[in-house]
Amino acid sequence: MKTKKNSYWGRLPGWKNSFGSRLAWVFILVITLVAILGPFIANEKPWYCRLDGKSYFPVISGIEESTLSSNHPSHSPVSWYNTKFESIWYAPVPYSYYTIDSKAGSLLSPLDGEDQRVRFKHWLGTDLAARDVLSGMIRGCRISLLIGLGSMLLALLIGVPLGSLAAYWGNKDWKVSWFQIIAAFIFIMIVIYVWWMPVSFIVKAITLLVLIAISLALNHFTAMMKPGKIQVPVDQLVMSVISIIDSFPGLFIILILLVIIPAKGWVIVMSVIALLRWPVIARYMRAEVFKIKESNYIKAVQVLNLPHSYIIRQHIVPYAFRPVMISFIFGIASAILAESSLSFLGIGLPAEELNWGRLLSQARNHFDAWWLVLFPGAAIFFTLLSLYTIGNALQKKVETR
Repeated sequence: MKTKKNSYWGRLPGWKNSFGSRLAWVFILVITLVAILGPFIANEKPWYCRLDGKSYFPVISGIEESTLSSNHPSHSPVSWYNTKFESIWYAPVPYSYYTIDSKAGSLLSPLDGEDQRVRFKHWLGTDLAARDVLSGMIRGCRISLLIGLGSMLLALLIGVPLGSLAAYWGNKDWKVSWFQIIAAFIFIMIVIYVWWMPVSFIVKAITLLVLIAISLALNHFTAMMKPGKIQVPVDQLVMSVISIIDSFPGLFIILILLVIIPAKGWVIVMSVIALLRWPVIARYMRAEVFKIKESNYIKAVQVLNLPHSYIIRQHIVPYAFRPVMISFIFGIASAILAESSLSFLGIGLPAEELNWGRLLSQARNHFDAWWLVLFPGAAIFFTLLSLYTIGNALQKKVETR
């Protein structure tokens, strides 16, 4: 008798049990695909063009009209829609999120614009700056998913190690030497100095990663050379930091941090949201590791005198991580909502950036622009609803095991 193999779709939480979960997964996968292929769907630049026997791929290469004008003086000035190319492939939506259509004008309703050609019609209308709303919606998919997923991945990188260490070591089991304490203090001072250096965020991040790698290597060697005698209450320290962060309203802390940090952009917003979401991950991880640590299996592994880092990495974290994924899914929804709220208030992202929250904010003083409320509001609503549906399905799957 042949057994029916499970499909890849069937492995998704809730795919087999609920039609609503299937719709949720389909919606999330669609907006993820739109976010990835956004520049190829909505762009004033064509996918491919050929002029004087030379081929160009403007969407990929980023070549501008001015560059083509200098390369082909006989066709100067080159225009994507007025120059006669030998061959050209346009994007389905001929507008970028930053393209201003002065001919259509601002606050053009989707029901208006009958005089426009179908090719250049604004199917979802225009905003206050005469930008295409459909292009802004596509851009919003990328910004929302990027910040939501990226912030929670950063929260995992912080919360999983801290929660695991807090539960595994407790308040008495981890001992360090005076040399390690002094080295940790010097490391913290260097990190603070690097953070305030007048360099780009990427350079700061790479430098901090190198410093962390060096500090971990030094800590490993010093621990092998001379065992410590000073007890470090790891669990108490981690839980104290979590209690301090949880004692303040999340949105209030985000606003303060975004005002203090001079740089703007999605990386800053993502990092600030991650700093507020990691305590939730750490708390879930701590509770799971506490339960697994007391099992007979872990006690048997500890008898073999294996390194503690190996036990945590191979025998504890993989089994404690599954319930944490529930908080991860819900955290993505919370991060998307926080990003939309900040964009609605005009905080965090640059003013020229267009996304769901920024489109909603434009409707505050223009109540007749119903399309600026309907389309971005529906996108936020169905994205959050889909993520919560998937999270509930994953929670039921974990509870039945």
